[in-house]
Amino acid sequence: MAYTVVLKNGLVDVVLPNGNRYQGGDTAILSDAQFGVIPEATKDAVFESTDLIT
Repeated sequence: MAYTVVLKNGLVDVVLPNGNRYQGGDTAILSDAQFGVIPEATKDAVFESTDLIT
């Protein structure tokens, strides 16, 4: 399982658990383990949308 996430516009240099840097509007794919370590409050603040990939 993995997740596709889209970062909220206006964000700069966000480092996700996969070790990569992203900007607002960027899309990233995170494994279940990577997505799971992000606190819910951070997910709400950083992600515009999240979609589960099965």
